[in-house]
Order: sequence, then structure tokens, then C-alpha cells
Amino acid sequence: MTKRAFSVFGDSISTFEGCVPSENLVYYQGENLERTGVASVEDTWWMRVINHFDGRLLSNASFSGSMTAGAGFPAGYSDQRIMQITGSQGEHPDDILVFMGTNDYGWGSSAAQAAGRSIATPQCVDLLRVPMEVAGLASDDGLAEFETAYGLMLRKMRSSYPGSRIWCLSLMTGREVGRISSCFTYALRGILLHEYNEAISRQACFNGCTFVDTQAIGFDYEASDGTHPTNRGMRQIAEMVIAAMIDDDRVDGGLAKYSHSNDGCAAVRADALSLQYPELFNEGMRAEQWCDKPACVACDYARGAGNQWSCVCDAPESVRNGKVV
Repeated sequence: MTKRAFSVFGDSISTFEGCVPSENLVYYQGENLERTGVASVEDTWWMRVINHFDGRLLSNASFSGSMTAGAGFPAGYSDQRIMQITGSQGEHPDDILVFMGTNDYGWGSSAAQAAGRSIATPQCVDLLRVPMEVAGLASDDGLAEFETAYGLMLRKMRSSYPGSRIWCLSLMTGREVGRISSCFTYALRGILLHEYNEAISRQACFNGCTFVDTQAIGFDYEASDGTHPTNRGMRQIAEMVIAAMIDDDRVDGGLAKYSHSNDGCAAVRADALSLQYPELFNEGMRAEQWCDKPACVACDYARGAGNQWSCVCDAPESVRNGKVV
């Protein structure tokens, strides 16, 4: 019996050396393997998911640093990225795992990515014509730009791979190694993380895809720098993805239904994961948005909100416990 064929479509979190097209940038290679403890492809979140479903990897079209939006390749909606989903012999996948949007959230807009001189800026952009600037608050149309690009990306996938089931993962909150409580910046540039996830959910629904609401389960994943998962973080992401994928209650006639963070299904999944994997999902790993500032830009506790952005808040525990904002 032929194994179920999976293709992976994401950014740096979903890369691994030797697994993506040669023109794509890779994060999980060299020193980063030792830094994160992600030593082999079997340690990645996506290969753990594929193995759980007794599948096989058809292709990995991930590109480190890539946004969904942008002027062209490597933007997620670009034709070249969509073509990378195809297998080496022209095969189409049975399933496509889409984990995109982290860099859209991080930069706030494709214009900021170009002005900030990201290494993943679309290759068609003439940077000599783009003044270099330090990224600040997201533009007024930043969220709309993301949602438009995400929807176009899904429509292109649906057109190119009509027989594939497309799984759209929510963005998730990473936690830097050694932190005893949540340190994620939920409002990095003034657009809240849940607003991006609501956009992903809407576009998944509109385009006949399945929204995998891992963030609703309510746990942080461990990350070496607050964003890139460690070996443990990869296991956490994988188990949350698997738990959400096998919950058929979220699917109605092939269309995904948005699962809010406080719904019953998410709570059941969280409890089940805590019982099955206490070393991964203990109470200390619960995600918490403890600060309600409208943005992290210009906040003294934000580790980075410029061109070297970071999703880590360095507020001390004394501030967190007092819920000072």
C-alpha cells in the first residue's frame, strides 16, 4: 500500500539541511543544529507528524525568513514557491502542511522587510530604490496585506493541487529555554498574534482548507531564541499539531471552523496532552498573555522590535507577577 504523501510549506521553523530546494535558505543546519538540539530530520516537528500518520515526505518547500506577503519569490504566494510543493517526479501530495506567517508577524509588512534588509526579501525588489529604515509599528494595512496574500497562496495551492488536503497551522508562542513563564511578545508591532490567527482561520475556511488551531491548546513551545524550536519544542509542536489534526469535530463539510482559545475542544486536547506527555505539557508551559500594552515597539522590556526583531519579552518575574504594564 502506498504511503500517504506529505508536502511541507513554511519558513525557518520548517527547514532542515538537505530537505529543501537548493535555492531556499535554511535555518536548521550547521551550528544551529547543535544550538537547538535538532540533530536529524526525524527531530523536526513536520517529520514527527508525517511519521505519526505513517506517511512519507514528498517535498519541503520551506524557506527561512520568508513572509507570506511580498513582491515575489520567496513570498509564500509566489508561483515558484507553490511549484516547490510538487514531488521530484511531478507527484502531487495527499496532504500539505502549511505553517506560514511568523515573519509577517515579525516584520509587520513586506515594505518593512525590504527596508530592514531581510535576507529573505523578494529577489525582484531593487533595494537600491528602497531606503533603509528601522522597522517600527506595523503599517495600517499590514494585517490586510497578510490576509490577502495568505488567501491567494491557498487559492494557488487549491488550483495546483486540487486533490490535496491543505492543513493551515495557526501561529504559536515560543518560550526561550530556561524561562519559567511565558515571555512571548503578543503585540510585537501593534497587531495581536490572535488577529493573524483569525486571518488564517478565515482564509482556510474560504478556500476549503482545514485550520489547525494549535495555539488554542494553550501551551508555549520551547525555543532556543524564543522563536526557533529546540528538540523539545519540535516535539511539543508536533504533538499539538497531531492532536488538532485528528479532532474531526472542527471540520464541517470540508471547511474548517475557527476554534477559539477557550472552547471545549481545546481544553480537552490540552488535558489529554498533559496526561500523555507530562514532560512536554506541564502547567509551567501554559501560555499566558500577561501584558496588555498595545505594542512592544519602544517598550524597555522588548528584546528586539527593530530590524533584528525578537519575539522575547525580557520583563523580570517581579514585573510579570505584579502584572505591571
